[in-house]
Amino acid sequence: MEKNKAEMLVFTDFEPDDIFIFESAFGNLTKKWTGPTTKIMKKRKIKTGINGPDGKEIIKWERYEDEVKDLIAAAKNAKVFISSFAFLRDNIQHLFKTIPELDLFLVDELHMGYGGPKSKQTESFWLAGRKCSQFCGMTGTLIDGRLDSAYPAIHLIEPNYYGSYEGFVDSHAAWIDDYGNVDSWKDHDKLRQIIGRHSVRHTRKEVYGDQPIHYQTKLITMGPQCREQYDLFHSQAMLELEDENFLDGALPGVATIRARQIMAHPETNAIAKGETTGKDKFLAEVAAEGQPMLVFAALKPEQRRCLEVLKACGLKAALINSDTSTKDRNLIDIAFCAGELGAIVASGPTAAVGYNWERADHVVFISIDYKDVNVSQAYLRASRGTRTTTLLVTFVQYEESIDQRQYEIVKYKSIEANKVDPTRDILRFE
Repeated sequence: MEKNKAEMLVFTDFEPDDIFIFESAFGNLTKKWTGPTTKIMKKRKIKTGINGPDGKEIIKWERYEDEVKDLIAAAKNAKVFISSFAFLRDNIQHLFKTIPELDLFLVDELHMGYGGPKSKQTESFWLAGRKCSQFCGMTGTLIDGRLDSAYPAIHLIEPNYYGSYEGFVDSHAAWIDDYGNVDSWKDHDKLRQIIGRHSVRHTRKEVYGDQPIHYQTKLITMGPQCREQYDLFHSQAMLELEDENFLDGALPGVATIRARQIMAHPETNAIAKGETTGKDKFLAEVAAEGQPMLVFAALKPEQRRCLEVLKACGLKAALINSDTSTKDRNLIDIAFCAGELGAIVASGPTAAVGYNWERADHVVFISIDYKDVNVSQAYLRASRGTRTTTLLVTFVQYEESIDQRQYEIVKYKSIEANKVDPTRDILRFE
C-alpha cells in the first residue's frame, strides 16, 4: 500500500496529506466485530521510574485497545483512502458512515477482493461498489481457476446479467453432479462478451514488449526410500485428482496429501532419513551455477527445505511465505534487488503480486499448487519489462508421480481462462 501511495503521488496532483493508508497505519486487526465497534490492539510506552544496569530508565510496553471508528474519523480530511481487503471487510460500515462522501471505488488486483458469493469479503466488496457511483477494477486474472470466479465482479457491474449466483450457474454449468457441484462449464463466449463490453484490455506484450522466456520441464528420479512409501498412495491419489470437488477443497484428498508430503518433505514423516531427495539434488546443481534465482514451492516445510539446500550451497537466500511479516518481505525484496541476496524461496500465492525481480535469471518450480494464475504470476515476477536476457523457467517433476496430473490440471484451467479472456496466455511447461 505504501507503494500505491508513492505511485499516486507521482502520477497525480495529490499531496502526501491527501492520501491516508488504512491498516498499515493502525497495525493488523486482531479482533472481529465486538458490538458496535471493531477494536484493534496497539502498544504504548510506559515509564517505570527504574533504571537498568546501563543507567537508563527501563521502559515497559503496554498493549491497549483503540476503536477503529475513531481512527477512521481522524483520517476524515484526506481525499484518497488506501485500504487492504481485510480492513474493508471488517470496517466497511464505519468507513461509509464516517466518510459518506466516498464516491470512487478503485480496486487493484480485483480478483483478490472477493471470495465466494456468500462470503463476508464479497458482501463488503458489493457494498462498497453500491455506495460509490464509480467503480474501476484492475486485474489480469478475472478468471481465477473457475469460471464462476468472475461472478462477483460482473454482479457488481450489472446485476441484471445473471440476477444471482444461481442464475450464473444455470447459464454456464455444463454438468452438475448429484451433490450440486459444477463439474464442467459451458458458454464461455457469452462470458467473454460480457467482460469485453465493460473492460479495456492491455496485453503484457503491449505494455512490456517481447520478453523472451524459455520453459523446460525436468523429470527427476525419486529416491528409493521415498518411492517405496509414495507408491502406497499413488493410485488412490490419482483417483482423487480426477474429482473436481477435491480441487475446490470440498473433499480431504487424504492420499494426495500424503503423496505430496512424501515427495516434498519426507523428513516430517520420518521417511528417507539420510537420503538426499531427487529434487534436492537438482536444486543444489542449479544453485552451484551461481545465477540469481527464484525458487517456488507449494508447501511450507518444502519451502524451508529448499532454503536449507540453497544456503548449504553457499547462496545467500531468504524465504517469503504467509509466515513472513510485511516488514521482512520488504527488506528481502530490497536486498534481492540490490544484489545482497542470491536467491528467494517463496510460495506462489504470497509472491504473486507486487514484486519486480527482473534480476533473477532462473525461476525454478519445485512444486505447484492447483491455481494456474499462481504459476504464471510467480515466474512473471522476473519478467517485468526491463529484462534484456532470456529468462529460464524450470518445472521440476518426479517421474511417474502425481506431479504430471497436477500440471495437467493447471494447464486445463489456463485453457478455460483463455476461452473467456483471449489475452490470457495458456501455460507452457516446455
